[in-house]
Amino acid sequence: MKLYISPIKPHMELNGSEHVAAARRERIRKYHRTEDKARCLVAGLLLKQVCGVTDDGHLTYGPNGKPYLKNGGMFFNLSHSGDYVTLATADREVGVDIEKVAPYSQAVAERCFTPEELKWMRRRGDDEAFYRLWTAKESVMKAVGLGLSMPPESFSVLPMDESEHRIGGRSWFLDWTAHDGHVICRAVERGASHFRN
Repeated sequence: MKLYISPIKPHMELNGSEHVAAARRERIRKYHRTEDKARCLVAGLLLKQVCGVTDDGHLTYGPNGKPYLKNGGMFFNLSHSGDYVTLATADREVGVDIEKVAPYSQAVAERCFTPEELKWMRRRGDDEAFYRLWTAKESVMKAVGLGLSMPPESFSVLPMDESEHRIGGRSWFLDWTAHDGHVICRAVERGASHFRN
């Protein structure tokens, strides 16, 4: 599995939008905020550079909207937050989430985390602990292809290490990275090649 991290600041003028697929150019156009336009553009540029997506026809979508390469051979997942866009690739189902560390909502934590996860977070006592849990849950939900229709409180991502996690009847490996005030977690289904950045 590989992880790619790209900043959005060099693309705030939207240079390079002619190199992404037409559907993505349309999505870029619909955003109101420049930062959102840049995130969408960078995601398209990463898909082109890493996955070879130069045309809308290169992608197909699962029943819940998860994108796949039509020709197969590689799984991918995108995420963006703050100043960065991430792309994870693997030879099996993969999910990635990036979040900028900021003060978190206790109400969200209590609604989305299991009692054991809340205890772990309280012991850590910092904002990053919330985002380590949150990115792990998001990356698994995205890897499964269900997104938020898979209730985050319905499974646990403990222990917070790279050991095998049984979630939804499948085995997942989780890997966290800190990058410039952001937390990134990748989830890859058991059997995938080792983590590589």
